[in-house]
Amino acid sequence: MVDFSFLSYKKENAIIEGVKKHLATVHQSVQAFSDAVVAAASDDRAGTARHIADVFRTETEADAIHRELSLKIAEGAFFGGVREDMLELLERIDNIADSAKDAARYLSSDTALLDEGRAIFASENARLFLANLTSAVDALSTLIASFGMGKKQILSKVHAVEEFEEEADTAKDALLKELFGRANAMSAVTVIQLRDFVFMADNIADNAEDASDVILVLVAKGYG
Repeated sequence: MVDFSFLSYKKENAIIEGVKKHLATVHQSVQAFSDAVVAAASDDRAGTARHIADVFRTETEADAIHRELSLKIAEGAFFGGVREDMLELLERIDNIADSAKDAARYLSSDTALLDEGRAIFASENARLFLANLTSAVDALSTLIASFGMGKKQILSKVHAVEEFEEEADTAKDALLKELFGRANAMSAVTVIQLRDFVFMADNIADNAEDASDVILVLVAKGYG
């Protein structure tokens, strides 16, 4: 009997490469979001709009990759008992770009928010917050790249994602405290919008950690 198992192995490898491409596109969306906030902090309205457009464009590209990979996994006879987990991983990764897009919407929805929120966007707490959001996605990229290197290597990189998510939470709390401390200088609507903006942006790191949790499940099932 001819062993065709190598065909499934090649298809799985192709999917893993697709996951890396998906995450790279998602990473572009997160970076564009961060750049939009930096531009807003310096009152660069044209730059803010340009980066927001990049967020929307790359999120759309990530959606297309997500759909294509999901169909291939659903229709293919590979990944054995972890097919549902691979689909969940793709969903969690895509949610990162969705969160960047949803947060970016706040920057394009109201010029008053850009005017009154500039001091918040320019603060050190905002810089730390954005840095940790991006670092959580960076760590997830490193984690995905470690597939095939062994359980110990993968688990150490899962912890790195978790640590950046925790740091993002700490920075988020400090940023919210600063926001409420400046509330008297803003309209109530702007304060609420900025609060919601911070929580939406924080979902970037939360979804990166959720994706790393799915990878833990994959490792527990013997994949990776």
